[in-house]
Amino acid sequence: MSRLSQAQFAPKLRFVAMLAMAAGLTLQSASIANAQGRGGRGGFPGGGGGGGAMFGGRGGGSTLGLLRAEKVREELGIDEQQTEALKKLEEQAREQSRPDFDFRNASEEDRREFFEKMQSQREEQEKETRMQLQTVLTLEQMERLDEIGIQAQGLMALSSPEVQEALTMTEDQKKKLTEIRSGMETKMREEMREIMQSRDREKMQTAMESMRENMEKEVMAVLTTEQKKKFEEMKGDPFDLEALRGGRGGERGARGGRGGEGGGERGERGGRGGRGGRGGDRGGE
Repeated sequence: MSRLSQAQFAPKLRFVAMLAMAAGLTLQSASIANAQGRGGRGGFPGGGGGGGAMFGGRGGGSTLGLLRAEKVREELGIDEQQTEALKKLEEQAREQSRPDFDFRNASEEDRREFFEKMQSQREEQEKETRMQLQTVLTLEQMERLDEIGIQAQGLMALSSPEVQEALTMTEDQKKKLTEIRSGMETKMREEMREIMQSRDREKMQTAMESMRENMEKEVMAVLTTEQKKKFEEMKGDPFDLEALRGGRGGERGARGGRGGEGGGERGERGGRGGRGGRGGDRGGE
């Protein structure tokens, strides 16, 4: 391809990449404003090494991904020794996550199968990474990391088997959540086809916001009052999610004027006490 052709083709590639990213992130970030946490410290149940792998389920990023954010490390009180150990885990994870796949020439079916395979591999890798993290972080640090993970995932955290177990969801509830997610993914694909033809970025943003709001209503309608309360408690103290997006300052407010109590000032927390005691006094352990 000539340099001229590459220059002409580059903007199209960037736009397609943006749409693909939007399609993937819309469901993951659904109700992210509402997911900034409002309840008291609830943490992840189960004792031991903290909670389940929030970021290992569908729509998630990674637990290590959270720890890349400086504000998260500060929140957890990560020391120099832990920082070095985390760097080694990052290097190992990078070596294991380099897919070799020809997206350009692949059919839609091939791409679907590839993404399903990659999802399964990511979940297994996340479990392994979590076990390694438990040897690096304290119990309190793991608990807080879980809370931040739930806040960052928002409603998509409800897809996690560990979260579902903690909320004692019925099989019928799990099925309904799966159906909602599947329906949203299908609708998003249809919306993206239209938007790619019009190349209308504003239309894409509007569609994403509308889908986010619809998904929030449908998902929360599946939960009981007690489950909603427990889910809020599991988020722990509010964490500034802007720190996960590159640390942009300004208002934390939510998308579309939402955010409620979670959008206010967080105040100084003064760290989390370093590595104070791995066993600790954790009620019932």
